[in-house]
Order: sequence, then structure tokens, then C-alpha cells
Amino acid sequence: MKKIIYVVLMAMVVMMTACQQSKEDYIKEFKLFVHKVSEECSDYTDAKWEDVAKEFEALVKQAEKYEDLTTEEKLEIAAIQAQYAGIQAKKGINKVIDGVKDLFGGKKNK
Repeated sequence: MKKIIYVVLMAMVVMMTACQQSKEDYIKEFKLFVHKVSEECSDYTDAKWEDVAKEFEALVKQAEKYEDLTTEEKLEIAAIQAQYAGIQAKKGINKVIDGVKDLFGGKKNK
């Protein structure tokens, strides 16, 4: 009986540690997310941008759980966040440009 309990406890420990993401994996995931947004953002609807913003915020908050980040890793995360901010800024500029085009170009009503 003691062996069964020991095996079950060991299995639980292994499962719990397997579910934890390393900080290296986290940084890779964050980079991939921003890269994907960069590649696909021109096709995003406003609703999709809201979903993306929520996912971005969740990834930013996730960094807080890594207490042992090196200065280099912190800078890398900051660079990823800056890249995302650039994508967001470009989106905003494009919306303004489209609005100006609509105002002066006058879309034809159907």
C-alpha cells in the first residue's frame, strides 16, 4: 500500500512540474505571438484585435511569475512588448489614414 501511495505522489509531482512553463519557453511563446500578430494583423477585425489585446495582457502578466529573470531576459521581454506597441501604433495610424481618405475621398454610398 505504501508503494502505491508513493507512486501516485511521484506521478502527481511529475505532472505538476511538467505543466509549468520554463521562462525560456515563455519568451519563445511571447515572440511567436507577436510575430503572428505582425504577420496577420492586416486581416484582423476590431473583435479580433480585442481578443489579441487580451491575450497580450495575459502574456505580459505571465512574466510576473518568473522572479529569476535576468537583465537580458527582461530586456528581451521589453523588446517584444515594444514590437507589439509598434504594431498597435501602425494600426492606429492606418485607421486615421483610412478615415481621412473617407473624409476627403468620399466613399460612394450604394
